[in-house]
Order: sequence, then structure tokens, then C-alpha cells
Amino acid sequence: MAAKYGRIPGKTEWAGYETDLDVRDAHRMLFGKTVQEVATATTFGGGRAISRMDELLFIPRGAFQYYVFAFAEYLMTEDARGDPDAASPFLSLLEAREKRDPGSVAQIYKNLAPFVEYVSANQEHFDADESIYGNFRERANAIRGACEA
Repeated sequence: MAAKYGRIPGKTEWAGYETDLDVRDAHRMLFGKTVQEVATATTFGGGRAISRMDELLFIPRGAFQYYVFAFAEYLMTEDARGDPDAASPFLSLLEAREKRDPGSVAQIYKNLAPFVEYVSANQEHFDADESIYGNFRERANAIRGACEA
């Protein structure tokens, strides 16, 4: 199933990771692992998704375009139920990454769209109070607009 998202990023896709402390941490945690190995509550649950968001925002594009699917897959698990601090950072990551690195999300948006739609349609599932986390549908529409522009 790892082939679903392409091949595991190697040295070329991680080039330059050494220059940023958070990116070095992400490299240490992710390098050589499959989406399925990473898409766990140990990686993204219990508030850890906020840290993963920060790391994924800055990792090299080739690694981002693979490991963002681990984040997305985690959100589909039962462990993510009631975890607004995973669902909201996922949307924030896509918004921020596309602004910071135009095309990095747009290039893979077709494959990310089902995950974005699931999160946006299931705000209650994640127990994400709109007054705190915003409206997931509106946020998803903004992501879609940025990627389809």
C-alpha cells in the first residue's frame, strides 16, 4: 500500500534538511518510513499533530508531498475521533504550506481532496468547536481555491 503515495522519500527528497532544527527532528522521525508506519496516534495523537504540522510545513517539498498523507491517513483512524488538535492543524498545514511554497499542495491536491473533504464534513467527529477552530468547510473551501487557482 505504500506505493499508493509513491516511493518513500530518499536523500534527494530530503536534501537540505540539516539546516533547520525542526526539520532535522522530522528527518530523524520519518526518514525511511512508510505512510502506514507514520500514520499513528503515537506520531499525531495527543496534541503531537501541532508539532508535526510545524515540521511538515518546513520539510523539503518531496518529503512533504509524501508524509502529508500520513497525517491525512491518521485523521481517518478511530484514534483521531475527538482530536480537534489533529484535524485543525491538518487544515492549517495545507493552508500555510501552499502559501509558503506555492504548488506544494496544489500538485497533490487531487489525492488530498478526499481527506480535506472528510475533515471538513466531520467537524463534530473531531469535537472541533467552531468558535475555537473556525469553520472547517470554509477552511477547506479556501484550500481548494488556493490549489485550483
